[in-house]
Amino acid sequence: MARYEFTREAGHQLEVPLASEPGKAAAQLKGRLEGMGLTHDHFRVSVEGFRVVVAGDAVLQEQKEKILLALGNVAGIAEVEDRVAAGQEGLLPRFVTVQEGDTLSDVALRAYNDPTAGKRILNANQPVLTDENALYPGLVLRAPE
Repeated sequence: MARYEFTREAGHQLEVPLASEPGKAAAQLKGRLEGMGLTHDHFRVSVEGFRVVVAGDAVLQEQKEKILLALGNVAGIAEVEDRVAAGQEGLLPRFVTVQEGDTLSDVALRAYNDPTAGKRILNANQPVLTDENALYPGLVLRAPE
């Protein structure tokens, strides 16, 4: 079990506030995952204050990391607790947070020391990030090796 921190003030807006209706918020979060094609019926998502707990099985480490990002990049969420099994438990995700004024090239430079690797970042984060112009401060992205 690992925990990942996110920028609580940034991200996708839910229709239901996390703290006031955690059950409905959890259902919306699971719906977000399903809408992105990232989960199946056996996933469990629960909301505990500003923390989301996700459990289930992922096909690959990549899918698991995208699930964590899809949940964490939601306004109001400060932490995602990872209880997802992907069969590659020794692998740890490598995440990078978008800063104010960043372009995809800036993120690629920080992640890979290569500003031309922006397309690699974009491809690694779909469907969480579908457009290089959709960056915002606080967005957390995958930067796989």
